[in-house]
Amino acid sequence: MIKMNKSLTEYKAVVFDLDGTLYYQRLLRIKMAWMLGSYYLCHFWRIKELFIVKKFREIRENWDRIGSAENNVGDSLEEKQYRYVADIMDCSYEHVKMIIERWIYDKPLEAVSKTADRELIGIIGRLKDRGQKIFIFSDYPIEDKLKALGLTVDGMYAATDERVNELKPSPKGLELIMEDHGLTNSDILMMGDRMSRDGQAAVNAGCDYIILPKTKRSRRKVYGTLFVS
Repeated sequence: MIKMNKSLTEYKAVVFDLDGTLYYQRLLRIKMAWMLGSYYLCHFWRIKELFIVKKFREIRENWDRIGSAENNVGDSLEEKQYRYVADIMDCSYEHVKMIIERWIYDKPLEAVSKTADRELIGIIGRLKDRGQKIFIFSDYPIEDKLKALGLTVDGMYAATDERVNELKPSPKGLELIMEDHGLTNSDILMMGDRMSRDGQAAVNAGCDYIILPKTKRSRRKVYGTLFVS
């Protein structure tokens, strides 16, 4: 799905989602399923941790509906979600935080570089060579995954950052990019993998967007139309 009013090289900045965009999400999930299964097969008495991970992912996906009912004023986005999961799963906030940091943030780093979309990363390099600014706008922490991908950018904006503190399809990250770097919505192209999140965030900010397919073969067809030289 593409909404572009000019060619890729005419935008002053291209903003990329991270998870599922800079690497292939399905392939990473297969690797993580193997890692989780192997671990909990040998640590079956900790099986409840798997359900904590599952519940956290469900909460994240539906937070735009759930979060509006939360009254923990002053808590960060992550703190609210950890507490919500802890209440449901009848365990401590600290335990939920430890499990999520291990399986959602830390362990996937081992698989990120192996599932990277190297063609897209190559395109990013060419855009940078042309002087275009590259930003990341993600619902999850960014820096460690970019290191795993060997990628440097002009700015990182995560939903978990204090200044953002909102999940997509909120346009807050895009608005901050424009504010911080003197850009307008017509200067920016958003590239992601989900219309309901990345595309809608772009729509809400008045920016153009490209929503990439999930498979390598389908993506190559899209990349062939971008005419990056």
